[in-house]
Amino acid sequence: MEAQSAQTDKRRDSSHLTPTKSNALKKLRPHDEDITNATLLQAITSLTARFDSQDEKLEEMANQMRRNSVMIAEISKAVEFNAAEIKDCKEKCLETSKSLLGLTSSHKDLASRTSELERYKRRWNLPINGMKEKPEEDPHREVIGLFAEIAPHLVQKLDDIVDTVHRIGKKEPGKPRQMIVQFAMRKYRDEFWQSTKNSSVCRDRGVRFAEDLTKEDRLARAALWPLIDQARKAGKKAYFRGPFGYIEGKRIDST
Repeated sequence: MEAQSAQTDKRRDSSHLTPTKSNALKKLRPHDEDITNATLLQAITSLTARFDSQDEKLEEMANQMRRNSVMIAEISKAVEFNAAEIKDCKEKCLETSKSLLGLTSSHKDLASRTSELERYKRRWNLPINGMKEKPEEDPHREVIGLFAEIAPHLVQKLDDIVDTVHRIGKKEPGKPRQMIVQFAMRKYRDEFWQSTKNSSVCRDRGVRFAEDLTKEDRLARAALWPLIDQARKAGKKAYFRGPFGYIEGKRIDST
């Protein structure tokens, strides 16, 4: 009993050496509170720094957006200016096109008038093919001699009837160049044109008279010749008048 009582007293005496759980928590709380405050302060400082950084970035973005807005406004002005310039260019191009159409029409009209003038001028001419060419010849005298045989009743007038005579083309051995006879009066030209078509003098001499056609008329006749030839073979009356072809009195074209 005495031993047991001694142990109990010993425990009572040593109880002040072992802290209780409640005391331990009380001692740790002040320390835990210090860590939490420091952490919070650090977190707040970090967040503040981040916010400052974000503010700077937002400000930079805002500045960039303002610069972009200015650039977009300038580009818009440039686009509007270019659109106006393009519209003006289109209007000028349209006016130019109209002017060109007018010039083209005028050119065609001028070309047609020039061709008609050239055609009219050639109506006083008769080309002669197959007329022998002599060295040092006098073309005018040669033609006067031929016309005297074809139309003896005009011998006294031939010097006045025949205006000019000349050969055209490049000289080639054995091939006489064509002669162009220009008459002083159209009626004599037409008379010789009709009389030489079936003239025995022309057949004997191997000469042939032709119409003095412009290049355009020659091309037009060449295009119509197959139709004219076909009609003639069929026994129809077919002929040329200027650049045009006629079959039984009706004008035809190559189309």
